[in-house]
Amino acid sequence: MHTIPELIAAFRKETEHLRSMAQKLEYPWKPEGDNPRALHNNYARNLVTCYVSKFSDLSDGLLDAIEKRNYLVYALTGRAMIENVATLRYYIEHHYRPIFDKKSLTPEDMQKLIEVDDKHLRGSRFDWESFLFRRYDKLKDDAVRHLKDKEHKKKSIVDGMIQEQVNVLTCIEKWASQTPEVLIAYNLFCDLVHPNIGSSFLVSSISLGDLYFSRFKGEPVGRSIFDQSFPVLVSVTNKPFGEQLMMLIGTIWQDDELKKKA
Repeated sequence: MHTIPELIAAFRKETEHLRSMAQKLEYPWKPEGDNPRALHNNYARNLVTCYVSKFSDLSDGLLDAIEKRNYLVYALTGRAMIENVATLRYYIEHHYRPIFDKKSLTPEDMQKLIEVDDKHLRGSRFDWESFLFRRYDKLKDDAVRHLKDKEHKKKSIVDGMIQEQVNVLTCIEKWASQTPEVLIAYNLFCDLVHPNIGSSFLVSSISLGDLYFSRFKGEPVGRSIFDQSFPVLVSVTNKPFGEQLMMLIGTIWQDDELKKKA
């Protein structure tokens, strides 16, 4: 068993590697042309860059929170890391693998692959188009309609420009069916960030036998929670993330393969 300082040191080294990787990846978003293989490559390369960049930033934030003894932010960041790994794994195992395990891909397979890529990259439940173009009245009207009719949300996703994202809990449960520890870790970190006793503990401290709901009064309660939860977080994020990322990279066709017909 590694000690907490050893785990932090190893985590910091891996974060530096991710940061360096994110700085070197230069693949602009240019979904052009009629070659589906080249189009997939553009999606895949941008997905790799996106995952590396997000995981690098999350890891940096986690280390900063640990250093500042801000255990609530640590928990928030940790949950986000688990969700990102779970989503990547879900797409690899349940969407990309069934397609690429075939000996050859039909035009229908290629079309399905591009649809998977698009959902993987653009999936959302928020109307970013209206937000970015400052159509706030539409956002407000949609929110009001959603409260009146919960089915409206599904209709707006299907009928509009929004590519519906996969439910993160689905990703977690699919992963947990093979690795139950993942669900334990996710439930723990969810409880630590929800407005309940878990998150309250993370901002509390003990001084002279008294409990204060401020981490500045005495010895932080969050420290002991961190000591128990950090090894769990590392075990379900670092190695699985690297493995799944390499599998996504493995779906990219080499230059001499781009001209082959599906």
